[in-house]
Amino acid sequence: MKDIDEQLNLWANGRLPEAERHALEQKMADDPALAREAEFLKALRSTVQSEPATGPGELGLARLQKAIRAEQEEAPVVLPRRNFWRPVAIAASLIVGIQAALLLGPEPWDDGSAVDMMPASGEEAPRGPRVQMVFDPAATMADVQTAVLSVNGSIVSGPSALGIIQLGLPEEASIEEAVDTLRAYDFVDEVIAP
Repeated sequence: MKDIDEQLNLWANGRLPEAERHALEQKMADDPALAREAEFLKALRSTVQSEPATGPGELGLARLQKAIRAEQEEAPVVLPRRNFWRPVAIAASLIVGIQAALLLGPEPWDDGSAVDMMPASGEEAPRGPRVQMVFDPAATMADVQTAVLSVNGSIVSGPSALGIIQLGLPEEASIEEAVDTLRAYDFVDEVIAP
């Protein structure tokens, strides 16, 4: 029915193409209800077009201005938002500055040694000579422990990403003897003495 309504509106306005207009007029001749609706639309169109287009006039303009003033009076007062990001940015800048000062400034906790580490056992790391060693990838923890204890050493650091372990030896230990003892094991790939 939507199609017929559109056709009726176009017919009443005189904008329906010629072929469709003849087909619609034939339908209106066969259907009296359709013909009455078409005549109603044509009469409505002519009535609307015959009325003069007038503005709201003085009274309408005054009512419109009064409504605008009422809306302006009712409009809530919007206070300017406080910019809460400014204090947050200042605080973040201060934190960054303090961290930079702590990282780049003098280190009060440094005791002057090159490495400021302590073993997890709580004992102080050996201050004697150090050797670096690499174990065979198939070596077990028992093998590593056997090699470390054979030279009376302790693991100072490692294993690194390359598998290098640094051993600390007692102060009176001979580096050459420790290297020879460690190289004697099949599961030790390399021993480096600085």
